[in-house]
Amino acid sequence: MPGTHRLNAIPLVERDYQLRLLEVAVDSCRSGAGGLVVVEGRFGTGKTSLLRAAREHACAAGLTVLRARGSEFEGTYPYGVVRQLFEPYLGSVPAGVRAAAVAGPAAPAAPLFDHRHPVAYGELPRRQHEAILRGLHWMLVNMSRHNAVLLLLDDLHLADAASLRFLRYVEDRLNGHPVLCVAATAPVDCGADSDISHALRGSAAGRSVPVDVLSEKAVGEVLGTVLDAEPGAELAAAARSVTGGNPCLLGELVGELHRHPGPEAPWEPGLVARAAPLQVARAVHRWVGHVPQEHREAARRLTDALAVVDGGAGYGELADVTGLTPREVGEAVGMLTDMGIVAPRLPPRFAHPLVRNAVYAHMSHASRYRVHSGAAQALTRRGAAAETIAGHLLHLPPTRGGRPAAVPAADAAAGAPPARRAFAALLDGASAAEVGRLAEEALRHGPRCPEADDDALAPALIALCLFCCGRLPEAAALLDDAVRRAEALGLVPASRDLRALRAFVQLGRGMLAEADTDATAALSDADRDDATVLGRSFAVYALTDVLLLRGQTGAAAAAFARHGAPGGPAHHTLSLPLTAARGRLRLAQGDTAAGALDLLRVHELLAERGVRSPAFDPGVRAVQALAALGRADEARALAGERLLAARAFGEPRTLACALAARAAVLSGDASLALLAEAAEHIEGTHAVVDRCAILGRLGAGLRAAGRTAEARRALGEAVEAADSAGLTSLGRPARRELSAMGVRVRRAARTGAAGLTPREHRVSLLAVEGRTNRQIAGILFVTVKTVEWHLSQAYRKLGIAGRRELGAALAGDR
Repeated sequence: MPGTHRLNAIPLVERDYQLRLLEVAVDSCRSGAGGLVVVEGRFGTGKTSLLRAAREHACAAGLTVLRARGSEFEGTYPYGVVRQLFEPYLGSVPAGVRAAAVAGPAAPAAPLFDHRHPVAYGELPRRQHEAILRGLHWMLVNMSRHNAVLLLLDDLHLADAASLRFLRYVEDRLNGHPVLCVAATAPVDCGADSDISHALRGSAAGRSVPVDVLSEKAVGEVLGTVLDAEPGAELAAAARSVTGGNPCLLGELVGELHRHPGPEAPWEPGLVARAAPLQVARAVHRWVGHVPQEHREAARRLTDALAVVDGGAGYGELADVTGLTPREVGEAVGMLTDMGIVAPRLPPRFAHPLVRNAVYAHMSHASRYRVHSGAAQALTRRGAAAETIAGHLLHLPPTRGGRPAAVPAADAAAGAPPARRAFAALLDGASAAEVGRLAEEALRHGPRCPEADDDALAPALIALCLFCCGRLPEAAALLDDAVRRAEALGLVPASRDLRALRAFVQLGRGMLAEADTDATAALSDADRDDATVLGRSFAVYALTDVLLLRGQTGAAAAAFARHGAPGGPAHHTLSLPLTAARGRLRLAQGDTAAGALDLLRVHELLAERGVRSPAFDPGVRAVQALAALGRADEARALAGERLLAARAFGEPRTLACALAARAAVLSGDASLALLAEAAEHIEGTHAVVDRCAILGRLGAGLRAAGRTAEARRALGEAVEAADSAGLTSLGRPARRELSAMGVRVRRAARTGAAGLTPREHRVSLLAVEGRTNRQIAGILFVTVKTVEWHLSQAYRKLGIAGRRELGAALAGDR
């Protein structure tokens, strides 16, 4: 989890009891008294650190240590955790040792690790599943005859069902053998079989090691170690208060105060109370991502809402603010309370002030404005005091009258210069932080929505700046507001241009259906022969790339032939996306030389015009093509140049793509290291398409290097991202890599409720509740046409004729 690495920098305090239990268990294992030990605690309480301590003690005692971690990405792969445990061992020992491990009664387990003849687990009869479990048990026994064995399993709650059944099978059979399993779990069930997970945690055969938060005295000890001085009671109390004694949060607090000490002394209690570490916000979003799928969207909305209302709202008001039902709010609160994110009291609020500070400080501006606006409207409907409502309105952008806006879509001060300043800074190569600051200034003082057709430029430029700075949801939200306003006023050219740019933004987010709808609408009445039309080139690029990502190369070629040949000069700045789209199309068609030429031409024309920003330069996409053409020197030079520019720009998505391009001109460990760094940078961003592509390349490289467990994780994530977004052209090669490893890849469901995308499912549920298309559009901050598209897709997948059959279809497919 994000932030957990900071536990390495602070001491393990107030864990003597837990450490002693683990040491005794390890020592007993050496004497033949194996068994199961479950380390249970909420997120961030240091379970992983205890497993690390157990590993160090076991290694010092000479035990064979096997490790694995449960993951939501491997939850659908049978025996994913089992393979993590045993594959590295079986692949590293001599052939004779491996043969002895799978000899005799263990033989039925051998095919599990033979990638040449993969086992079709879902098609096996029950007796063969039982044979595999017995074989795995005897394989452990065989291994323990050679040396005592410690199995370390982190995140048990995310383990796949088959692996959980294996642990359940062997737990009461380990005693009498020198085999110990130590598993860490959180008190929330996200894995494939929660019943077995419950049984393992409550097993009479197992031993429990509970892990709780730190006391104020322990927090003081940690601070004393970090400060090399006595922290004082007031400071220790402040740190305990904001973190609740959670070791992960305490580690992030320490790191934040070291990095950003502020104007006063870094360890003043007041500064401690105001700290808002970015890593905490990221950790919380990661933890919320562990909520079961059916409650995940509600939990995410509730997290944002609680950061804004800060414990001042009950279930009804939170339902109004989030667009959820009171029942959904209650279920989400229960989940987050079990995880330790929300306090177990009413009204709901975060368990730790540091979490609230961090989530609020690092929310996107669009999300923050939206929740403040929803809170203000909910309070108004409930007749709340004016000063309470004003507390939310003050956080919204100003209107022309200088007063706070009632909704985030309200117009700001007239005039476009602020938008142009932000865009000029972007073109001139300013950092993403500076461009983002200027874009925020433009949002405060420039027109957010058009009042005439000529007004579309300002919100379009601001949205493009936000997009290039990696703030994709904010860019989409701004364009949502602008499109709604343009359509309400009947501004057809403005609406067309804004929808074209929104298609480009949604493409980057992996929202292909939305991008397709917007691009098609923008091109329906655009002048094909006018190269200076603002939106047309973005719409052509988006539509072409959507079809390529869906694996429909022929359709992409037809769409480009219809829309992509302007009558104006080919070198016009607004025609550059068309040239880039043609380059992408030619690469997909196998014409590598022509595709590289197009992308390099765009790169050169941007340089001629003094554009220094790497954010939308297609040069990084040309690197791999140049390398494939044997033009290695050009590829290396271009990759190095783009990587330097990306590091200076400082935006994760741009940097990740530049790192991946640089990896294309290297080989072996150097290439893998860059791809791993790229995957790390793009993790947590909203750039779904680029993340999927990078993970796929990383997984393929890891497989070629023989690092199968890591390869399976990366490829599994790539396949999941591809399936959820419909990225057929990226998912197909990742599936082939997994199949080559002997991993049976579950095909994405295309029909029935299981085939619905998250957005289609959400729209369908709102429709079942009786919401109109316009109400659904308002709740989800999309257009009515987007809602209509999602419903039509849902009807097709569910095999129904319309809205009346929707409820029964969803209920019958569960």
